Amino acid sequence: MPETGAPPARPRLPARGVDDRIAIAEAIAGIGLYADLREWDRVRSYFAARVTTDYTSLFGGEVTTSGRDALIAQWQGLLPGFDATQHLITNITVEGADNGAVARSHVRAAHWIGSRFWTVGGSYLHRLVRTPEGWRVNAIAIHRLYEEGDRAVLAAAADRVKAAE
Repeated sequence: MPETGAPPARPRLPARGVDDRIAIAEAIAGIGLYADLREWDRVRSYFAARVTTDYTSLFGGEVTTSGRDALIAQWQGLLPGFDATQHLITNITVEGADNGAVARSHVRAAHWIGSRFWTVGGSYLHRLVRTPEGWRVNAIAIHRLYEEGDRAVLAAAADRVKAAE
């Protein structure tokens, strides 16, 4: 067989079946959708009790682990300050076996206040664990690929949330 220069394929460990893959993809897409709709109880339902987040490629800093309620409170301190947000999550692939799974996807997240916006495009890596209630996300990492617009709109959104309190 001729050399292609491509790295050897990693063996894939499929999740248990189609039902698992659907539930995992729904959890990942659901977090983005329901955060955009500000339906926080639905967002909470997709997370494990403790969640590790890695936004270092986007904001620097450190990888953190916190309770799901603390993570959602952090999002509640920012996202409602936007007039609109839209997290488009596509191309979800799932690997894993037994009670653990890893999902990779693309994301394009747009954040708007009036005509000002900040959009980030990247790839997500979600780690999930099977619980008695179903698949729950216990880790999220984003790898930034590009940004468009004005990053300062983030601070403006946080200010709007504080002013509304």
